Amino acid sequence: MSNFLVSSFSLSTAPRTAISNIQADLQVAQKEVTTGRFADVGLALGVRTSQAISLRAEFESTNRLREANGLISQRFDVMQTAMTSMAATADAFMNSLVGNGTSTPGISATVQQAAAGLQQLMAALNSSTGSRFLFSGAATEKAPIAFQTVGGGLARTYDDNSTAKEATADAFLAKFGFDQNDPAVETISAADLGDFIDTEFDDLFALAPTAGSGWANWSNADGTPVYNVINGESQINVSYAADAAAFRNITKAYVMLGDLGALGMNEESRQLLTSRAVESLSQGLSQLTMMQSEIGASQARLERADQSLKGRSTVLNMSITSIEEVDPYEASTRVTNLMNLLETSYALTARISRLSILNYL
Repeated sequence: MSNFLVSSFSLSTAPRTAISNIQADLQVAQKEVTTGRFADVGLALGVRTSQAISLRAEFESTNRLREANGLISQRFDVMQTAMTSMAATADAFMNSLVGNGTSTPGISATVQQAAAGLQQLMAALNSSTGSRFLFSGAATEKAPIAFQTVGGGLARTYDDNSTAKEATADAFLAKFGFDQNDPAVETISAADLGDFIDTEFDDLFALAPTAGSGWANWSNADGTPVYNVINGESQINVSYAADAAAFRNITKAYVMLGDLGALGMNEESRQLLTSRAVESLSQGLSQLTMMQSEIGASQARLERADQSLKGRSTVLNMSITSIEEVDPYEASTRVTNLMNLLETSYALTARISRLSILNYL
């Protein structure tokens, strides 16, 4: 025969321990009802935890790739808008060259349009999304068009004492012995002007290997191609720099008519200058169209890649759900049962706490 010691203290302590356990289980159950997945995936899945981790890693990677592709797509959209604006301005300028003619009033209007067109082109090339410049190539952190002044520092525009304008003036002076505003400009023959445009002037827009010469006076862009992976395998070029031939040829046409002294030239030289500007514009617009077509093809590839990634993300999410998801009805029932059990434990604890031997003396 055994003797058992029963005290009110031990009776009151036992329910409190049970309540603590019930509260912990209730917290877990409520979390599972809220999130729809196991509160402790590792504990619930055991050896299958590694499978869930792998699926989640691939799911996150897929979504990050979609986000990156979305940013590239946005970048391409702004690029297309900027280039469409450049093309419209250049095309309108080319049409006006024919309409204005080579008379003094016509050339005066053309010179003004050339200056406005150049300003619009430079602004479009400095387009950006966020803090990244679109036409800087690999160097997206800095503006592609940032003129330097002759004395040092930044120039606001080509005409603001820039090194690019000085290079044009120096080349003109070296070739003809006087500047663009000198009355002697009228003596320049069409043949000599054509030779200058094909040689010294053309060099001003060449991709010179050293800084401070050629197109380096205009552009800070880095023409190194940058490729982004868009679907885990395929990649596309996402960098289009301001030193592309299309932009240089259009710029050349604007400067040709805006800064070579067209107003002071004779009729024959004006006609030669106008025809060369039209040639340069036509070539630049053709190259710009090709660039837009290439970007359009990349946009189509991005759209297809996004559809593929979206499908992959859906499948991965379904796989993750099938492993980690809890039965919502079972989880809700468990919460209800635990809450009822908790209330019962509270009531029992309260009754036990009121027990006293004094009640039986």
